[in-house]
Amino acid sequence: MPLPRAKPGRAGKPGTTAIPRKAWPQSTGAWPKADVLAARAACEKMLAGLDLIWRPDQPIGEPGGCGTPAPIAIAEVAQIRIDPPATVNCDFAVALNAWFTQSVQPEAKKRVGASVIGVRNASSYACRRRNNASTGKLSEHARANALDIAAFDFSKSAQVTVAGGASGLLQKIGLSAKGNFMKALRKSACSYFNTVLGPGADRYHGDHFHVDLMKLRPGRFKMCR
Repeated sequence: MPLPRAKPGRAGKPGTTAIPRKAWPQSTGAWPKADVLAARAACEKMLAGLDLIWRPDQPIGEPGGCGTPAPIAIAEVAQIRIDPPATVNCDFAVALNAWFTQSVQPEAKKRVGASVIGVRNASSYACRRRNNASTGKLSEHARANALDIAAFDFSKSAQVTVAGGASGLLQKIGLSAKGNFMKALRKSACSYFNTVLGPGADRYHGDHFHVDLMKLRPGRFKMCR
């Protein structure tokens, strides 16, 4: 099955990182070969036709621990660059594409009057426990199943940080266009992800949005704070 064509960097967008077209690595790492091949085939099927710039990467980690069998590095989603490129699994990339196209861009044009051209990646894959604790459950970052976004870049205005967009007098009284944009995004993200955390949720998420696709099961519900 042919891989998606990587797009060249667009003129006039400094900092855009175009990831060159590349085949899946031959190594299957510590994962069963059948699992890796199945995950890669499913990934190509999921991403076919989506507006992404991505690179297939080596399997990460091992079953039962950190990692994923078919990670990808995404540099751009729906013409919104990811800086630096994020290492995620393909299910997460599909959800991110849907959120960016169906919510992020429409809300930006509606509330700010400009398009989002980039987001600042504060963290994607990282083999660690939740909130960097020494004990406890693995973070969804450890499964390449999460992204932390610290800021948004607009086509006609300065960068807006998540921390800045969530504070200030104008935001508190509902008169900040960019603050209201952040508020709308945070609410909409719960339609695409199973965990959404940001400023005010706890002491760990005061300066970024955390979104992930934590698996749901009986007694484990969506968390949107």
